[in-house]
Amino acid sequence: MAKIGIIISSLYACGGEERVVSLMANEWVKKHEITIYTFENREYEGNQNDYYLSDQIKIKRVMNPPITWQGKIIKLLYYYFGVPSDRFLPRLLKNTIYPDMFLKEWRDRINNEKFDIVIGVSGIYSVLLGLIQNEISAKLVGWQHSSYEGYFDPRKGYYRNQKKIFKESVEKLDACIVLNKDIQEKYQKELGLKTEVIFNPKSFASRIKADVSQQCFVTCGRVEEEKGYDDLIEAFYKFNRFNSNWKLLIIGGGSLKEQLECKIQEKNLGDKATITGYVHNVRELLLRGSVFIMTSRWEGFPMSITEALELGLPIIAYGIPAMEPLVSNGVEGRIVPPFDNDLLVDAMKDLASDRIKRQHMSDAAVQKAMTLTPESISQYWFRLFDKMN
Repeated sequence: MAKIGIIISSLYACGGEERVVSLMANEWVKKHEITIYTFENREYEGNQNDYYLSDQIKIKRVMNPPITWQGKIIKLLYYYFGVPSDRFLPRLLKNTIYPDMFLKEWRDRINNEKFDIVIGVSGIYSVLLGLIQNEISAKLVGWQHSSYEGYFDPRKGYYRNQKKIFKESVEKLDACIVLNKDIQEKYQKELGLKTEVIFNPKSFASRIKADVSQQCFVTCGRVEEEKGYDDLIEAFYKFNRFNSNWKLLIIGGGSLKEQLECKIQEKNLGDKATITGYVHNVRELLLRGSVFIMTSRWEGFPMSITEALELGLPIIAYGIPAMEPLVSNGVEGRIVPPFDNDLLVDAMKDLASDRIKRQHMSDAAVQKAMTLTPESISQYWFRLFDKMN
């Protein structure tokens, strides 16, 4: 039995990262001792997240480092004005996000707890572990939960100006986990980093499956630019001129919700298209659909697709790399050349007009979901832990 620590920003937000960590921790604790450190603004009070956590898992709340006024200015330059830190501010930015006292706290915490393995979830905590690697004895793992573009896109990437510190820190880790082969290849080509691919599991099992005779397209995710919901609304507008019986349900909230709702009104789709905002009954709402559509511009390993597969929803999606291990064109759904809106509309027409095809794809989707159980995915992690321990 290994003693494993996990560092994550939050366990209680409604995101894919939180779902996956909860699911995997529940599997890992069957064989190992698990402690999760979370940077919450409130104390842990039982299972506050939407994903059951085993009582055997220890949850510990820790604090982010205080930021000085100089640090706030540096963050302002980086986040809002895009000053490229790799060129001008590497040391200042590092000292702002990872001050020496913060690094010392984590070094002492990990050493005092005598962890065998520590996992940093996402880029920020992967970098944290890399910065203290030479002062701790535990094996270290960085677990990335977005695509390469999600991290390093020049305009919107989470770590768009931190390539240098990311590369130099992550290459010191014992393992770096990414979500698909496309990400693995880009890490190798662009950063010179070796990684391992482990898929995400589906987040739930459901005996109730979608009724494909319903006339509703459904999607789910944060209402942000990378999800491409502007493209989806445009496609639904074109589709609606061909078939006005179907509806569109977008499950989720985000910064673009009001803007997209205005677009819905401008297209006179107010009685046909709905954006729910943040909700907790995602599964119930997904079951109102008969076809799931994903128009994301990039993804790592989309949890919403695994959920749609589990519910037996046929998929229509742009052929971004993240879709390759999940949906085969003509089997579980339709894969459309990336960002071709007219072909997206054609795929919508195709499935909307053929209930039997939808049912066949629904059956195939359920079969694919059976390969993505937490139990099966955990075996890849157990092999990694055994190799390290």
